[in-house]
Amino acid sequence: MSKVPPFIVHEDDVPEVEGRYRAPFDGEALSWDRDLGRAAGTVNLGMSKTRLPPGRRTSFTHAHSEEEELVYVVAGECAVRLVEPGQAPREYALRAGHTVAFPAGTGIAHTFVNRGSEDCTLLTIGERKDATDRVFYPEEQDAAYEAHMVTDRPGRHWKRV
Repeated sequence: MSKVPPFIVHEDDVPEVEGRYRAPFDGEALSWDRDLGRAAGTVNLGMSKTRLPPGRRTSFTHAHSEEEELVYVVAGECAVRLVEPGQAPREYALRAGHTVAFPAGTGIAHTFVNRGSEDCTLLTIGERKDATDRVFYPEEQDAAYEAHMVTDRPGRHWKRV
C-alpha cells in the first residue's frame, strides 16, 4: 500500500484539545475538540469533532456576520442555546441525529450546552473568513468578553444596532 497523502487524516491522529478563551477569559473550561479540517489541510472550510462533557458549553454565546456554521449531533444529548435579536434566550433539547444550521448574518447567537450526565459528540463545519467575519456576544455572562472585543479587537467585533 502506498503512503497516505496529507489530506487524508484519521481522528485518532488528531490531538484532542480542551477549549478555553485566552486570558483573562480562560477561567471556564469548554468542550474538547479535534480540528480535523485543519489537520487535513482545509483553507476555507473548518471541520471539528467536539466532545462536550456534562456541565460544559462549546463556546461563549456568539453570532457571526460572515461565517456559516453547521452542527450535527453524532452521539449523546445536549441543548442548543439561542439568543435571537429581540427575544429572550431559549434552549432546545437535541439528541443524536439532530442537525442545526446557522446561516451567516442572521444575528442568531448560539452555543451548545451539556446539562446531562454523559458526553455529547458534535461534528461542526464552518467557514473560515477571518478577514471579513465579525462576531458579537449578547449574553450577560459573556459581557466582559464582548467589551474586550469592542476595545481590543474592534476589527473582529460585530456592532449590532
